[in-house]
Amino acid sequence: MDTHDVEGKYAAASRQRQEHVDAVVAATTGNKIVVAGPGTGKTYLFRQVLAGKKNTLTLTFVNALVEDLSLELFGLSEVRTLHGFARQQLKKLTQKDVEVFSKLSAVIREDAVVLLDNDIDFDPLFYNKSDPDERIEFYRRRRVYYDHYGFSDMVYAAVRLFEKHPERIPVYSQVVVDEFQDFNAVEVALIELLASKSPILLAGDDDQALYESLKSASTQYIRQRYGDVTSGYASFTLPYCSRTTRVIVDATNDIISGAAENGCLRGRINKPFRYFDEPQKDKESERNPQLVYTQVYAAQIPWFIQKRVEDIAKEVRDKFTVLLISPTGPKSRQVVNALREKGFENIHCKEKQESAEPTLLEGLNLLLKDPVSNLGWRVATKGLLPDDEFRSLLAKTSDADSSGRLRDILTPERKREVNALLTLLRAVRDGKSPGDEAHMTDLLKRVGVDAVGMGTEYLRDHITPPTNRVVDHGIRKVFMRATTIPGSKGLAADYVFITHFDDLYFIRDKDKNQVSDQDICGFLVALTRAQKKVFLISSDRKKIPTFLKWIDDARIHTMKCDLRQKRRANKRIDQE
Repeated sequence: MDTHDVEGKYAAASRQRQEHVDAVVAATTGNKIVVAGPGTGKTYLFRQVLAGKKNTLTLTFVNALVEDLSLELFGLSEVRTLHGFARQQLKKLTQKDVEVFSKLSAVIREDAVVLLDNDIDFDPLFYNKSDPDERIEFYRRRRVYYDHYGFSDMVYAAVRLFEKHPERIPVYSQVVVDEFQDFNAVEVALIELLASKSPILLAGDDDQALYESLKSASTQYIRQRYGDVTSGYASFTLPYCSRTTRVIVDATNDIISGAAENGCLRGRINKPFRYFDEPQKDKESERNPQLVYTQVYAAQIPWFIQKRVEDIAKEVRDKFTVLLISPTGPKSRQVVNALREKGFENIHCKEKQESAEPTLLEGLNLLLKDPVSNLGWRVATKGLLPDDEFRSLLAKTSDADSSGRLRDILTPERKREVNALLTLLRAVRDGKSPGDEAHMTDLLKRVGVDAVGMGTEYLRDHITPPTNRVVDHGIRKVFMRATTIPGSKGLAADYVFITHFDDLYFIRDKDKNQVSDQDICGFLVALTRAQKKVFLISSDRKKIPTFLKWIDDARIHTMKCDLRQKRRANKRIDQE
């Protein structure tokens, strides 16, 4: 192809991509829905739609996307999570401060066990907008008593207030909603209420739905609105992917075809996903024509990542980014810890090691802010009292209203115990000496901090001779981010390593070995985070992963690892 033909190809590609954006912007209908695959330019579209308009709103539920969108849409739109927007509106509607405790539903679930002798999972009731319901009324009374909202009930409360007072629904010149494929019933209800007053643009991709099991989300909402003229939404697509290399786009389409052949993704929105012809991306595609697949033992995954990062550094001789995607949080932390031991110094973990249950420290934090907080005393005493004493205390609050104080029914001894801990925490917060080291050691133990373990790790890091570091100095500071599949949403990197790429971890129904739609969507999200190359690392040396079988063999480079060479290298390092 001569130079003129090449330039014509790129010009045609740019023109075709822009035509899809222009079609959305030019449409005169009030409500629009855009189905856009990974890397197809949603943010660029948002800027075009919002340009020149005042008083606009952009909503998503992914915190990482809020930060990116806030920067890229700076000056064009107010950008909020659904929770942030609901909190803002509740404050306006009630004329009261709205305090939020993310684990409130877990607190009230424990209350229901004690007070109702009934274990109630409240979150799905709110997610699915299950009203009227006497269980929700119990939750409401306890929420008022604790004077806090949780995440799930906060959106529900905003919806109920808007339904009761539709004249209070805010009006915008344009509302943009991202990641609509992962919305649940109550979130959709909030969007429809906004749509009654303002033009709405919904954006999402049912091939990237991740939250069905986490928050009762459903792809039915995006599918119902797309392509149905009676829905009131004009339908559009963004088909051109400018993020990834050609092989990743082709492999993505292979997975979708494989899913269809296996009876999965039924009802899926049929839309094109095409590679975007662009000079620099074409060069990257030529340099990286295949996905890399390997089988190693789980303990050897960090070694494989290290060797490939060394290879990349030798090839590109420039800065590059790495994203490590693991199927679970524990697997991610194992890989990160091993890489850090090897000497990698610039690894960022996106996953928080956070207890699902409320902790003593969280209760004490609430009390530092408000010494009479019912919720603070409730959470703190749960972490301090024997179970029988705690249940007895909680039973005394069964008829309490918002004017009651849990602190007032505690024994003086228990109040002194909590206040002593608060005194230590205030000293730490204010940069003062906490006094008696024994008391501080006791506090750390109570809040679950392993002081000896942390100290040991610190000492080990500072006394390890540099010669024991396996990683070459030139790649120690390569930027790496480690996360799980849900945590990778909204992220991208030059090179992506998908670890523990085995049916054991990537297919949830392990007994029947049956692939679910969510399994497929999860893998598609992980696969399309890469801008240049993907490494698929299996830890099962006997079985080929199902998803690998769905990808055309020509797109896979199977890398055989010389494990004996690895053992010799480790032995040499140990001797040094």
